[in-house]
Parts: sequence; structure tokens; C-alpha cells
Amino acid sequence: HHHLKGASIWSLDETKQASWIWKAILKLRPLAERFLRCDVGNGLCASFWFDNWCPLGPLIKIFGQNGPRHIGIPLHAKLRDCCSDTGWILRPARSSAAENLQILLCSTTLPSTTGESDRYSWKVDGISLTSFSASHTWNAIRCRGEQQNWTEAIWFSGHIPSQAFHMWVAQLNRLPTRNRISTWDPGTDTVCLLCNQVDECRDHLFLRCSFSEQVWNMVIKRLGYSPLLFHTWTALIAWLDIKDRTCPLTLRRLATHTTVTRLWFERNNRLHNNLRSTPQVLFKLIDRTLRNIILARKNRKKFRHYMRLWLKYS
Repeated sequence: HHHLKGASIWSLDETKQASWIWKAILKLRPLAERFLRCDVGNGLCASFWFDNWCPLGPLIKIFGQNGPRHIGIPLHAKLRDCCSDTGWILRPARSSAAENLQILLCSTTLPSTTGESDRYSWKVDGISLTSFSASHTWNAIRCRGEQQNWTEAIWFSGHIPSQAFHMWVAQLNRLPTRNRISTWDPGTDTVCLLCNQVDECRDHLFLRCSFSEQVWNMVIKRLGYSPLLFHTWTALIAWLDIKDRTCPLTLRRLATHTTVTRLWFERNNRLHNNLRSTPQVLFKLIDRTLRNIILARKNRKKFRHYMRLWLKYS
């Protein structure tokens, strides 16, 4: 690369003339160096100071910029330049760190003049990968919170990404319902757009509203259950984790995701477009959406019988 000019990418400084993408790459070095490992072969490529080729890690991190002067090895030296056929070429140790390095090198195999080339690998959580893995790397560097008890109810196998995202936002109670909007805009009307009777909050809009109750009655009946109403969002999520013989969990979750999403669309249509649907019309949209989801996945083993189950109580 024209930016390197024979130098190591680990030793370069940012310059004002460099492109933003090159600057972004340089800023990622502290993250990348923890995963990059060098398996020494003939020592012609591996950098003595910058590559992670020994248990101590990159030696430049230990000895600093004065390391080459104290150890007697140039900053951009390759491993092969630092040894002869009989051993490593080092100055007498002048510090405990240099002494520890010499002790380590005494038990380290010299680069082979006839061996294979040096090999670089991407190592994540102690596992060497044959190629870079974005997913493994992301899981290693991101901050992970505790797994929530509602995770499977939303991010289950077979979910529809757009619906699951909407359910996730609803679970966090971050949808812009009228009662939430009123907290930063006190003049906002807070009455539910579906029933025009009660203040609009998440639990009321999706579960307790008279309009929503009619829609849920039709959905619950189609799933094969007796009339069942949920008064809190927590109760709804708990129901999505209960296994029974009436309806498979995945079908129940898909129906719930579709219902919640369609109720929100209906609410927004009334607010922004002044368009209204009856509970019966909304259920037909839910029915058509579920059929399309099942048909699109009919070749998956667990989806093969879902159409029959969904239509069984129609």
C-alpha cells in the first residue's frame, strides 16, 4: 500500500493529508491487534516489534519506542534479521524486561530458513479462525447485557425482522404513543386513536382498547383458544413463552407479532391519513399476512403444517 512504503501499519501516525477511510483504519488498530496472531515460519514476514508472535504480545507495547535502541534490533526488523543459525542476536540485557525477553527467546524455536512462510490468523476467544469472521469479532468486542426473559418471545427462529423490531421497541415501551408524546409536548391530545375513550398508552392501545380486544378475539379464536384477553404487556409476553398442545409457539408468536404490528399501522393511519378500518377488515389483513409468511416458509420442516393449523378454526 502506498501509505506503508515498507513500514509497519502498527507504527504509522495519522497525517492531515490522509483520506478519512485510511484514518478510520488506523483508529481500528487497538481493536484489531488483540485478535491478530502470527505463527512464525521462516521469519521473513513477521515483524519483531509489532507482530504478536510470542506469548508477551507485540514487544513494542512492552519496551516502547526506546526498545530498538536498548535491545539493539531496528524498529522495522523482521524475525529472520534478529537471529543467526546459532541463536538470537541481542545486546546484553539492561533491564528486567529485557532479561525476561532473553529468557523467553532461549526457549523459543528459531525461524527456519527452509520452513513455510509466516502465517497470520484471526484468533477470537482462544479459537484460531481460518478467515476473518465479522460475527465472531463483533460478539467479542461488543458490550453484552444480561439476556432478558423476553428474548425468545421476540427474536425467535422464524421471526419477521421488521415485526420483531417493532415488538422489541414496544417491549421497551419506546413507541411514540400519545401519553409518551404528551410528556414533552403537554398540549398533545392523549385520547386513544382506536377507541377515543381512554388515554393512549402501550398496554391500552394493544391490549385493553375495545377495538384491539375485538381483533384479539378473532386472532385467539383462529389459534384454537377459548376467548382470552391480556390486561398487561407482561402477561402477553409470558403467554408467548408457554408451550401447550393447542398451538405451536412459533405460529402463536408470529400471529402476535403480526397483530401488534397491524394495530400500530391502523393507529398511524388514523392519525396521519385519516383512514379507518373495522376490526373485521384489520383481521383480514392479519390473516393474509400470516398466510403469506407461512407460504414463504413452506419448505421449512416446522412450517409445513402451519397453514392447516391456522385455517383449522376459520
